[in-house]
Amino acid sequence: MIIRVLITIFVIAYIVWFISNRILGKNLGLAKVIAATLVVVSMIYLTLGILSHLVEGG
Repeated sequence: MIIRVLITIFVIAYIVWFISNRILGKNLGLAKVIAATLVVVSMIYLTLGILSHLVEGG
């Protein structure tokens, strides 16, 4: 469970970095929106994963 979450966080962080540096360049407004969206989606995924783990009993 923990390893899966850590891998997911690492992949999302890399995607944010890649989009920010390579694709957007100086467009910081759009970069902030994309980063915030990815963070929110990650938090939802993490919350649902924890709830699933608690309900199913691991």
